Amino acid sequence: MAARDLDWDDLRILHVVAMEDSMLASARRLGVSHATVSRRLTRLETVLGLRLVDRMATGAVLTAEGRELGGLAARMADDAVALIRRAKGARQALSGEVVVAVTPGLASAVVVPALASLGAEHPGIVLSIASAVPLVSLDRLEADLAIRLTRPEEASHTRRRLGIMRFALFAAGTYDLRTAGRRFIGYSQRFDALPQQRWLIEQAGRDGLAVRIDDVAGQLTAALAGMGIALLPEFMVGPTDDRLRRVPWEAPLPRREIWLAQHQDTRRAPAVRLVAERLTAAFEHDERFRVE
Repeated sequence: MAARDLDWDDLRILHVVAMEDSMLASARRLGVSHATVSRRLTRLETVLGLRLVDRMATGAVLTAEGRELGGLAARMADDAVALIRRAKGARQALSGEVVVAVTPGLASAVVVPALASLGAEHPGIVLSIASAVPLVSLDRLEADLAIRLTRPEEASHTRRRLGIMRFALFAAGTYDLRTAGRRFIGYSQRFDALPQQRWLIEQAGRDGLAVRIDDVAGQLTAALAGMGIALLPEFMVGPTDDRLRRVPWEAPLPRREIWLAQHQDTRRAPAVRLVAERLTAAFEHDERFRVE
């Protein structure tokens, strides 16, 4: 067997199967049929002269050799992504796609306005705002820039603090604390590890949360509907919005730091650097996120 006999896509499929540990899950991740995954692995087995998969009535599992080669394929995939990162970082043209990962709220309030004029000024730059993905990998080049609410600790990343996200308690103007009591609106249980959610649970005490909603925009809507008191980022409620009022609280309110993370390999790419500079300036000049 020579290297030219290998189909690199077949190795990629082996890599995904090794990660997912399931043919069906691998097919879903790859966007192909289960039969396609099975066929490609069979072809790879033929080329390598090695059984990679044990096919049983209950399903298919990788052999020990399949798992070992899957690990090698993973390293090849990482090297391929590193190659693309390095190439992107070395590119001198002020063009290409720049992907920014950010929460939906900050995307609407800061990121989109900050980058609104970029397309007209630099038509070669294609912006992609990834606000629906909970956590992206800069190492795998799922994004070029990531705005996070935790300090990036990865050794391969550069980081810059952009500002502070402040929280406050809000209720509808019609919500009567005396009769309705302290009914809190928070995230669903799968988000109980979030710092602001932990704070809210502590304040709610034994009564717990009355309403749980996955996204903060839904919590804002619930507060407007008079369903309870919501802990919201201050920037989401404008100073002239009289539909909601602040609820005074004795305990110090939570805050989150806002950080910009970037992979070291792409930090010199002109398009990525320009977008990072625009975002940094936008936060620095926005009083809502001031650092005290």
